[in-house]
Amino acid sequence: MQNYRRNLPSVYRKPERTLEITGSRLPRWTPPYIDMLPQGEDTRPVLIPMSLEGQETIGQPYRYVVQCRTDIEAPSYPDIITLDLDSIVGTDVTVSIDIPGKGTFIPGMPGDTGRGNIGFCVREISGMVTHARYVRHDDRAIVYEFVIEPALAKARKGCNYRIFQNRTVIEVIESILADYSMSIDWRISGPLVIDHYPTRDLIRQHFESDATCFQRLCEHYGLFYWFEHSNTYHRIVIADTMGAFHPHGEAYETIHFSTGDRIDEEHIDRLEVISTQTEGKVTVVDHDYTRPRLARNNFPLREDSEDPRNTAEADQEFYTYANVSQPLQGAQGLNGRKNDVDREAQFVALVRMQALRCKGLRAKGHGNMRGLMTGFTFELVEHPYRKANQEYLVVSTRLKITEVDQTSSPGQEFSCETSFEVQPVREYFRMPHETPWPQVGVERAIVTGPDGREMWTDSYGRICCQVVPDREGNFDHNSFIWVSPMQPWQHGQTGTAAVPRIGSEIYLGYVNGNPDMPVMLGSTVNASNQPGWQLPRNQWLSGLRSRMQGGVSSNHLALDDTKGKQQAQLASDHGKSSLSVGYNTRIDGNDGRQDARGEGFELRTDLWGVLRAAMGLLVTTVRRPGAAGKVKEMGETVVRLTQARAQHEDLSRLALQHNAQTLDASQAEAAGTIRAQNDAIRGDAGNGNDFPELTRPDMVFASAAGIATTATDNTHMASQNDHAVTAGRDVSYSAGRSYHAAATGAVSLFAYQQGMKFIAAKGAWVAQAQSGPMSLAALGDVTISSSNGEVIINAAKRILLVANGSYIELTGSGITNGSPGPILEKGASWNRPGADSKRMPLPVMPVAPLAQEPTSVYSQTFDVSTVAANLGVGPALANQPYRVYLADGTIQQQGMLTEGTTMTITTPESTRVKCEVGAGDWGAVEDSHDHHELEHDAGQA
Repeated sequence: MQNYRRNLPSVYRKPERTLEITGSRLPRWTPPYIDMLPQGEDTRPVLIPMSLEGQETIGQPYRYVVQCRTDIEAPSYPDIITLDLDSIVGTDVTVSIDIPGKGTFIPGMPGDTGRGNIGFCVREISGMVTHARYVRHDDRAIVYEFVIEPALAKARKGCNYRIFQNRTVIEVIESILADYSMSIDWRISGPLVIDHYPTRDLIRQHFESDATCFQRLCEHYGLFYWFEHSNTYHRIVIADTMGAFHPHGEAYETIHFSTGDRIDEEHIDRLEVISTQTEGKVTVVDHDYTRPRLARNNFPLREDSEDPRNTAEADQEFYTYANVSQPLQGAQGLNGRKNDVDREAQFVALVRMQALRCKGLRAKGHGNMRGLMTGFTFELVEHPYRKANQEYLVVSTRLKITEVDQTSSPGQEFSCETSFEVQPVREYFRMPHETPWPQVGVERAIVTGPDGREMWTDSYGRICCQVVPDREGNFDHNSFIWVSPMQPWQHGQTGTAAVPRIGSEIYLGYVNGNPDMPVMLGSTVNASNQPGWQLPRNQWLSGLRSRMQGGVSSNHLALDDTKGKQQAQLASDHGKSSLSVGYNTRIDGNDGRQDARGEGFELRTDLWGVLRAAMGLLVTTVRRPGAAGKVKEMGETVVRLTQARAQHEDLSRLALQHNAQTLDASQAEAAGTIRAQNDAIRGDAGNGNDFPELTRPDMVFASAAGIATTATDNTHMASQNDHAVTAGRDVSYSAGRSYHAAATGAVSLFAYQQGMKFIAAKGAWVAQAQSGPMSLAALGDVTISSSNGEVIINAAKRILLVANGSYIELTGSGITNGSPGPILEKGASWNRPGADSKRMPLPVMPVAPLAQEPTSVYSQTFDVSTVAANLGVGPALANQPYRVYLADGTIQQQGMLTEGTTMTITTPESTRVKCEVGAGDWGAVEDSHDHHELEHDAGQA
């Protein structure tokens, strides 16, 4: 359409018609006379608009309906006037509207004061034909109707599911609108409160149209959009600032209000100013589990924006979720940069507050402004309500134009009606939050991770997955954000821990139904991941079963509720280790229940076993039917131990009375130890102590029958202090080879009633006192006999036989006998030859070192190395035995010389000792001195 004079673009020339429609698929025809065409055109449209009606609103796609008829001057050939509607739907068309401007030219006026048609132009409404309709066919023309909408209208159709990760809302919107044939005019200054639109870990389009997803994102993040038209194209303007709204051109920069007076320009003839009560405060809440604020002394993640309008009762609060938290769920996980959740929540509260407040003061009006456009501003003047005279933003327009028909009578006129809604420019505009956020129930997903990994998790136990509807993921760790699994119990480094493995099928739930806030609800069985135990044959098994990393071995905790064969089993395939309680049935791998193995409990392993209790341990077969009573209660055991201790004490006293033991070497101390142990086992039930037993870490083995131990190799029992054995009847030892007993101190054997027997069925019977005397006494007769040999009595010094005063004394110097009565010698003969002697070898006594009392404060060491060196008898003294005697002849120490030195001898008090070195006859040599002698000599010097 051209509405200016040829070669004079600044001079308005009214076109033949106010409306014109053009499009690449709309037919045109060539008139026979060139003067019928506008300048620069060779053809003219076949379709002539009869009416145009439509609506545009900020934040909504526009919709115009144009009704056309074929030009009655065009040839009525079917191929010209009969349209292929299918070929038109989906193509772009442009409706041009003549805007004559305002004012009428007045000749002779000075300067521009008489200027007319100020701001004249051609307004375009371009878009896509979404609906084409054949209306009717009258005598001279065919009537068609077309619905014109933006390319965004196509986005309302269809449904999609997409996942956007690590993008800002601007980048997401660009991706959503990329497939639509319209340009985007971004007029973004950045969100208030924060510097830029933050990168979001996840934004999802969840089974919704592109238009719906785009709409709700704009509403939530404070963006708004409208459409502008020029050069036969339309573009979408997306903005977040009031500076993005431009003023109208000269024709509508200022619009007058007039109700009935004649006025030579388009004007507003009706305007209603409406004040509405709105909320005065918005509060938003959120939660970030990587930065929880749920303790009593924490400031919660709540932000508000308070901006009530100047009306009464404007204090109503709007409380909602902010939906801004993103607990480091992006590709970088916990190493990512934390978002400024507080300021983002402030921004969400501000956007919602502005969206509610801006509806509080609106104006609705009517006029004949064919060029009034949504998304532009104008100044209203001359309204009788003084407050109405201000600058407004056009929020919505509804345009209805009726064109003069070609066949109409000369009196029919053009008409234009425009209804509109505006708001003051001083009020920040935000789109109303009307598009509901998708409410997601439960979704299926597959746990994913990098290639070659069985498990992929972070320190929060989160997992990656791919949601089943996702068509763009690669089933790796980048397919989705980190998702936190719900566990039955989590708190303070306690709770359950079970990380799903890659390939597991899981169910995802969503916090508040928000598709951008997933959480793992649990995992499920599929054909590739069967239950831990084969079903239904193991249907009575409940529990847990895990699998070894990189293998098939497993661990399990199984509760078997098979009727009459209940058991609980904790088992590991490593070493076939298991604890089975109840009716022991083998549970092996995925096959589950196998053969029965017994009843009770079994703790077994093919490896090593340790049973450790730091405070004490009771192992018993004493019954407690029905698990009655307290766990450590062992009254029967304590009674038996008390009886054993009493027996020990009684026999110890008898042994002392019969001189079998002495006060310093008896069973009394062991009996005292038994008493102390029994007291510790029994415990003290006073002061309300319900569990007094085992007050020290003793081990107690108690049997209601007997205790048997056997070993394929050796058995060793060791006690650091006393080792007491008590038998109510017999103590029986049997050794397949030898029986050995050794004691550092004394060995005392006492038989109270039936005597003792020491019998060697084969071999020698040896009794020695290697460092002291030996006594053999009996109340009755003492018999020494040899059934098939000799009785030899041999002594190094003397033998003395005494019987009731008579005696025989044998020494190396002679034999002396005497008697208070007669001495009678009987024999077949008696002789007195010369002197004679016979020596018999004496047994060699071992010279093993004797233990010394470590607490004795007096000590002595003999060093004869100087004697050996001075007299040249070193080789003779090397490795010779020695003995050290006390004054009473008791051997205090013995051993073999080491480099001419004895071991240290200790005594509790100062006393004289004598050291003998070697065996046989030795000469006496003195070549030694004491240190005090040297000191004395030095003093004398």
